[in-house]
Amino acid sequence: MSRAGVAAALLALAAGAGAAEPHRFALVAGEPDGGPGAVRLRYAERDARRIHDILLRVGGVRPEDARLLLSAGVRAFMDALAELSARAEAARARGETTVLLVYYSGHARDGALRLGSGRLPFDDLRAALERAPADVRIGLVDSCRSGAIARAKGARPAPAFDVASAAGEGPRGLVLIASSAADEDSQESDLIGASWFTHHLASGLLGGADASGDGKVTLSEAYAYAYARTVGSTASSSGGVQHPVFLYDLGGAGDVVLSDLTPVGGGLVFPPAAEGLYVVLDGGGRAVAEVAKGAGAERRVALPPGRYVVKKRLADESGLLVTPVSLGGGAVAVDDARMDRVALERDPQKGYGGARWSLLGGLGAQRFFDRAARDGLFPPATLLGAELAVRDDLGHGLAWGLDAALGGGNGDLRMPGVEPVPVKFVEVAAGASLWKDFRVGPVTLSAGGRVAFTWLARSFPAEAGLPSQYFFTATPGLVGAVSWRATPRLSAVARARISYLFYNVDRNRSLGFAEGIVGVEYALGE
Repeated sequence: MSRAGVAAALLALAAGAGAAEPHRFALVAGEPDGGPGAVRLRYAERDARRIHDILLRVGGVRPEDARLLLSAGVRAFMDALAELSARAEAARARGETTVLLVYYSGHARDGALRLGSGRLPFDDLRAALERAPADVRIGLVDSCRSGAIARAKGARPAPAFDVASAAGEGPRGLVLIASSAADEDSQESDLIGASWFTHHLASGLLGGADASGDGKVTLSEAYAYAYARTVGSTASSSGGVQHPVFLYDLGGAGDVVLSDLTPVGGGLVFPPAAEGLYVVLDGGGRAVAEVAKGAGAERRVALPPGRYVVKKRLADESGLLVTPVSLGGGAVAVDDARMDRVALERDPQKGYGGARWSLLGGLGAQRFFDRAARDGLFPPATLLGAELAVRDDLGHGLAWGLDAALGGGNGDLRMPGVEPVPVKFVEVAAGASLWKDFRVGPVTLSAGGRVAFTWLARSFPAEAGLPSQYFFTATPGLVGAVSWRATPRLSAVARARISYLFYNVDRNRSLGFAEGIVGVEYALGE
């Protein structure tokens, strides 16, 4: 855009500043599953949660006017869009100005969004937004080749778009923004734990894009910031440069405010003298915001209360400036002079993949391979088990877990020349496992190793005249599992283990045994 165009845009923004606050509606969807042949996305649901949270906190969207869909499918998506459209129509009938925003993060292929096994053609989504009865309709699509939705003579891969300067009513019409061009892939990053486009869009909405310094982030500011930062972040990536695109069809005066930071008292403040790229990490080391700032204007990032780490890479690549920050109800200034200088290899974000915790509970069975063990030493047993697992903590696809099991069974002790003696068997075990996950759509296959410590007890009827026996030993082995994700947090799991028990009570020998557990796993976090 030329300098004259920028000036005209700023005048238009000023002209529309006094307009009444619109009634905002938002549909936010994250779909990591793209159906057969598609690799499951790691951060689509997190991206959706992040945008949903921002719209509720600083985007002027009331909770009752927002819908967050995670792995919900095409029907739920279209039903939610129809419901919000009806609510927007009712609000317009009451004389209110309305804005309908639809955000999608997930797969797209062959001109359609891929929501699990369902397809939503770009043309259908665009048509639904065009006829939605809201004054302003905004579509944000973060998926591969999503630029196809904006194909028209008004679609431009450019860092900014014109804002109408005509006087009179506020903006009216449709804007479509896609994370990549029609022939480009949209890229995720383990380093930031998000897709590049959504990460920069979210950072912009939190204040990074507030180029005017008025505490409000407009649609044009957000797009310009997300465009520049996405292109810069992907310029050297193996996937190639990613160029966001837009289709702009707004009439009326002024721009659309997407986030308003002025009512938020807290957050980080970057003073006028601050200059450079600042990245804000949460307590787990995951990037939650960034600010690409030049000297001369204050910039504020509206983050919720919590503990964060702010880092800045030095321009000469000699190290980092790092400082911990605790946010409460007030604003905290970031001062380069008070930040610690550390070596690049001490980057708190380096290599971060994002730990995800889950809890598994299940019921299973155990059986020893050796017939003598089954019929005498250790009869088949029923097990009740639980496991706390941490995924992607040690690297992409790697997981570790701590498990415990309680079980027991009944059998007969058989000795030569003696009638079988009833035996009651009790077992308590605790172990640690390390495994690798392989995701295939909603199904995850896992394989790894496990080391456990097991306490065993056998008791006999009083008339048998045999003392109770106790035994404690180590049981190393292999573990494999198949899980199917039913909801964003719940998965059905079938797990099998093959282990060896070192037994040297009557004679030294190792006894192999197998365990199988079927259960339900609940994700404790994102």
